[in-house]
Amino acid sequence: MENENLEHQQEDQPQEKDSSVEQPSWFQDFVDHYDVDKPQQGETLKGTILDIQENSILLDVGFKRDAIIPGQDLEKVSQELLQGLAVGDEVFVNVLRTPMGDDDLLVSLSKALAHKTWIKAEELVQGDELIELEVVDQNRGGLLVAYENLKGFIPNSHIPSIRRGTSTQKAGEIKAKLMGKFLAVKAIEVNQKESRLVFSARIAQKDQRKKRLQEIEVGTVIKSRIVNVVDFGVFVDLEGVDGLVHKSELAWDRVNNPSKLFKTGDEIEVKVVGVDLEKERVSLSHKALLPNPWHELVEKFSEGDLVEGKVISVLDFGAFVELQEGLQGLVHVSEVGYENTEDPKSVVQKGDQVLVRIMSIDPRRERVSLSMRRVPVSEQMNWMMNLEDVQEGLLVDGGEVDPAAEIVEEGEEVQAAVDQKPVDESVDNEQVLDKTDEKESEISEPDQDGLSIEEISEGEENEDPSSEDEESKEK
Repeated sequence: MENENLEHQQEDQPQEKDSSVEQPSWFQDFVDHYDVDKPQQGETLKGTILDIQENSILLDVGFKRDAIIPGQDLEKVSQELLQGLAVGDEVFVNVLRTPMGDDDLLVSLSKALAHKTWIKAEELVQGDELIELEVVDQNRGGLLVAYENLKGFIPNSHIPSIRRGTSTQKAGEIKAKLMGKFLAVKAIEVNQKESRLVFSARIAQKDQRKKRLQEIEVGTVIKSRIVNVVDFGVFVDLEGVDGLVHKSELAWDRVNNPSKLFKTGDEIEVKVVGVDLEKERVSLSHKALLPNPWHELVEKFSEGDLVEGKVISVLDFGAFVELQEGLQGLVHVSEVGYENTEDPKSVVQKGDQVLVRIMSIDPRRERVSLSMRRVPVSEQMNWMMNLEDVQEGLLVDGGEVDPAAEIVEEGEEVQAAVDQKPVDESVDNEQVLDKTDEKESEISEPDQDGLSIEEISEGEENEDPSSEDEESKEK
C-alpha cells in the first residue's frame, strides 16, 4: 500500500524538480520510526518501567519503540517481586523475538531473572558456599529443589540417606519423606545452555560434618536426643554429627542390651570424652554424668561390714554379687562356702540372695572383694530368719514346701556341717594365691569384668581369718 502511494505521489510531482534536494514528509516519518539496530531474540536489555498494568508492563529500552512484558511472562515471576516494582524502576529483560515491521517489542522479565540466577549459580560452583534449598518434587533419578526462579536437581547418589544398594522402592520412600523439607546442598554443576543445575546434599553434609567436628571440644556436656540404638551402644545427634555412647559408658552397671534402657527419640545428656578428626568419630559418655557408686561405697561401707547382695553371675573362679545398683563385688571360689569347693555353682546360683563380708575395697581400680565363708554362722542364721519374716505368707497351696521352711532347714544343715567340720582357720592369702595359680592354667582369659585371676586376688592381702573368727565367737 505504501509503495502504491509512493508511485502516485511521484507521478503527481513535476518532472523538472530534483527529488534529491527536497525529501517528502512520509520519508522522514519512515526514518524516524525505523529501528536501524533491531534488538535480536535472546538479547538482554536494560529498561525503565513506564507503566504497570494488571496484565502487562511497559518499558523504555532505548529503541524507537517501547518494550512490553506480556501477562504470560509475568505469571512466571513471583508475586513478591512484582509487588516490589514501581514506575521508574530499572530492570533487565530478554527479547522474546526480533520485531518485524509494526510488531510489538515483546520482552521477558522471567528469562532475564533466570539468566541472573544462572550467573549466581556459577559463582556458587566456583566458591565453597553451602545453601539450603526446599525440596519441591522428585523423580526416579533424584530430587528437584527450588533455587530462586530456577529448579535444581539432586541425584540419588548425592542424597545422604540413600546408600549404595538401596532398592528403588526404598529410595522412593526416602525421597517422599523429604518433600517440603530444606536440605543443605552444594552446587556441583552449572550449564545454562543445557539447563543443567546440579546440587549435592552428600558433599554438603560432609563439609558440615568436618566443620562441626572442629567445633566439638572434649569435656563438653551436651543435652541431645538418641537417633539410633544398636547392640554396642546408642548414637546421639550432635547437630550435624552423630556421636557414639558405647554400652560400657551408658551406666555404671553392666549394660548388655541398650534397647532395654533407651529408645530412639529419648533425650540424653552426654559428655564428650574423645574426638577423632581423621576418622570423624566422637566418643561420648553418659556414665560420667551419673553418681559414681564406688565413691558412695567408700562412704557407705567399710572393710569387714556384712552386706546383703544378689548373685548376678557364677563362674568357675567365683561368683559376682551386686551390693547395690551399679556396684558389684567378687566372691572368690575359695570364699564361697564353709566347705572347700572347686565348683561355686554347687553352692550358689544366679539370682540367689546372699550375706557376704567385705574383705577389701579399692575405689581407684573399682574392685571389691567379698567372702561368704567368713560370715559367722550365727549371723547367717539371723539373716535367714529375717528372710523368713519377709517371705511370710508365701506358702503355696497344694502341699508344696514352704520356701521359708527350706531356708531354716538349710541353715540347720549348714550349722551341722560346721559342727562336724570346723572352718579351717589356717587358710590365708597364700593359700588363696596358690589356688589362683592352679586356676590360671585353666582360665587364661579375663573374666566378664575384665579382671584377671591375679587382679581378683589383689586386695586380699593382710587379712587375718583367725582374728575375724575369734570376733565372731565373741559375738
